[in-house]
Amino acid sequence: MGTVITLLAVAVGGFLALMVGFAFYVRARARAQEGKPAPALPGALGAQVAKGRRALVYFFSPACSACRTITPRVRELGNKNPAVHLVDVSRELETARALKVMATPSFVEIDAGKVLGYHVGPAPADVLARYAA
Repeated sequence: MGTVITLLAVAVGGFLALMVGFAFYVRARARAQEGKPAPALPGALGAQVAKGRRALVYFFSPACSACRTITPRVRELGNKNPAVHLVDVSRELETARALKVMATPSFVEIDAGKVLGYHVGPAPADVLARYAA
């Protein structure tokens, strides 16, 4: 019985270590995008970015429980500010791939054709405040 418990503990510990490692990898990859030129993007968002205008792009998924909490607030912000764009990754996968989004929710700040900030998880309050004005 002790051997089974030990094996179970090792399996659970290994799984948790893998999940934590993946979270660090996603955040490191996101941070590596900061300062790089923004890629060509489709639609109205692409036109805005191509003109060098400032944009906050919020990536969400209907299956993401954190997104269900955050999306209504960001949608309200987007209704007031045309620089805020909501991207449903289940419908606009091409845009998510172009900006190398690996997790939802994610926020990408673009200005003058460059990625200024890339935030995985809830956006910092100062980021949302910049787009609330």
